[in-house]
Amino acid sequence: MGTIQARYDASAARYRQWWEPVLAATALRVLDGDPPPSIDGSPARVLDLGTGAGQLAIEAVRRWPACLVTGLDVSSGMLGVATSQALDRLGSDDRPRLEFVAGDATKVPFADATFDLVVSSFVLQLVADRQTVLAEVVRVLRPGGRFGSVTWLATDETERFAPDEAFEEALDDIGYDGESEAEEARSGDFLSAEEAATELDRAGFTDVRTDATELVHPYERATYVDFLEQYAEREVFEDLGWRLRRRLRDATRARLARLPDEAFTWRAPVVEAHGRRG
Repeated sequence: MGTIQARYDASAARYRQWWEPVLAATALRVLDGDPPPSIDGSPARVLDLGTGAGQLAIEAVRRWPACLVTGLDVSSGMLGVATSQALDRLGSDDRPRLEFVAGDATKVPFADATFDLVVSSFVLQLVADRQTVLAEVVRVLRPGGRFGSVTWLATDETERFAPDEAFEEALDDIGYDGESEAEEARSGDFLSAEEAATELDRAGFTDVRTDATELVHPYERATYVDFLEQYAEREVFEDLGWRLRRRLRDATRARLARLPDEAFTWRAPVVEAHGRRG
């Protein structure tokens, strides 16, 4: 099991609680527009590649009552959360149109020309070989089928989110000097919208368009320390004994209290990329 897969297996429920809401509004934009058309009277088929907690897949079922939707993810923990979410959020008439499948984005376990639409949100930066994944998307799309994705653009290292800087300063306050855990190789964030377009062109997509936009999320001051402790910086907190953990919480809260309300609105560059199989 890879490091990234293990991390998502271990944090699936926390991802759903703390991180999915941050991504939600931006991720769901890949579903904007017309539903995929049916072919020869058969229901259109949609693949959510790297479905995570199932947000895109579930919303696709809700928006497009004529479609069959598949959510694919390598993490069994995430698929368990996605299945639970589908049971909670979909009625009995809609649930049969959704399936969740375990599988690797570099070896999608479906035949050629299976899907009319493939969507993906905040996944392409995680895979080790993005060109292989994009080639797989082309393979499983039917001729004329569409692909829509959103993922991160590389950020300016000098532009820091003030609440995160406050946390780093709180770590200094308590004298923490822990080492970061090494991660396995990943493709990483796109450097520009032009780079994203080039990669889709290289994979064989036509009608490629990419747009550099922004994810905007207003964090709540009152729960930001909980977000850090339960999700974003969980490994750091778990590395501490209870006394140091309490000191870190108190030091972080004290520094966050000095920030203006507007400092808690997080803005991060993203790129939306769309293409069609010729």
